[in-house]
Amino acid sequence: MTQADPHADPRWQRTHQDLLAAFLSLVIGRRYHDIRIADVLARSGVSRSTFYEHFRNKDELLSASLEEPFRTLAGLITDDTDAARVRMMLDHFWTNRALAPSLFQGPALRVVRSALVTQVEAALDRGEFRLRIPARLAAYSMADGMFSPITAWLLGESTCGTQDLAIALQRTTAAMVRALRTDSLPSGDTE
Repeated sequence: MTQADPHADPRWQRTHQDLLAAFLSLVIGRRYHDIRIADVLARSGVSRSTFYEHFRNKDELLSASLEEPFRTLAGLITDDTDAARVRMMLDHFWTNRALAPSLFQGPALRVVRSALVTQVEAALDRGEFRLRIPARLAAYSMADGMFSPITAWLLGESTCGTQDLAIALQRTTAAMVRALRTDSLPSGDTE
């Protein structure tokens, strides 16, 4: 007899979404490091033990809240994502840019960066190419190449349209993948 996946249970999914929604509503009004698990519990109406069935800690909750947009970015590596989808994600980020200082700087930055590195590394592992350097190192390089311009843009350090940024992310990611592959050397380079 096989045991059913608890994540497939609609009640589990609803509770998971309630926790994410409560967390995101708190992030709008507070800095990340000021949010406590007790605050998420009070906002969501979920018990502490149930919270820990879904997340080990607040950092894991933050990572989960960014899973879908970061999967979109990581999809650029394997051409699973096009510029239009990235633009939609950037439009969403821009609409919610007031969250950027809380989430993309300070104590949360380590968690956010790690979440993107994890997604990028998974995409590299799915790709059907060999890399010159370990996938983990390539993931850090590529994640920083994607994340840094988005963060600077959201924090107002520079301006451009979402379409231009989406295309730039798509093209620079493709260039990084080509540079890291063992079967594609830039002209003039030798092994």
